[in-house]
Amino acid sequence: MIKSLKIDERLEKYISDHSYDLHPTQKELLNYNDKLGDIKKMQISITQAYFFQLLIKTNKVKNILEIGTFTGYSALSMGLSLPDDGNIICLDINKKTSEIAKNFFKKAKLENKIQIIIGPAIETLKKLKEQKKLFDLIFIDADKENYINYYE
Repeated sequence: MIKSLKIDERLEKYISDHSYDLHPTQKELLNYNDKLGDIKKMQISITQAYFFQLLIKTNKVKNILEIGTFTGYSALSMGLSLPDDGNIICLDINKKTSEIAKNFFKKAKLENKIQIIIGPAIETLKKLKEQKKLFDLIFIDADKENYINYYE
């Protein structure tokens, strides 16, 4: 049994070549992020986005929580796979990148499906718990040192 699978450039290319075309707004966002330099590493890969879309479609996911949004590529990709009544709540602390993400969500006509809450994720998570919010899928992709705290 394979314990891990290394996704190198060759495998990444194979997956991309044998997957559907990206949405025009996904392509535009990827091009935008390419110009950001080293900070671009905060974006998930195209194959990870395809994987999320597969999970969402095969599991009939409707409600998603994303912790850490950056410029919105992962949320945009997941939002494109949600049913009409699906939604995403994104938690991020960076106002500037959140505004960039919102602009891309609007271009893709997803602004009614994706909400960004600005502030420390730990505090927002406590409020969501008090409100008894439930999610079908939670993607933790924020500051690595707090992963366990977000999970808890």
